[in-house]
Amino acid sequence: MSAENFVNALSQGDNLEAETAFKSVMTDRVANALETKRKEVAGSFVKNHIPEVEVEENEEVSSDWLAWKGWA
Repeated sequence: MSAENFVNALSQGDNLEAETAFKSVMTDRVANALETKRKEVAGSFVKNHIPEVEVEENEEVSSDWLAWKGWA
């Protein structure tokens, strides 16, 4: 359904059909917006990936580094 169907249903006084058309249009628009945002977020994960620093078992981590990471 389209926005045109919504307007036509309203002009004919068919409120139930107008409701159905409105819900359909809004569902499509929300789905499209979510898909667009999902692609943006997925792209940002690839572009902004920061590799984790591995710490060996016997290596100590300074408290400054922990505070910088927000873990202290």
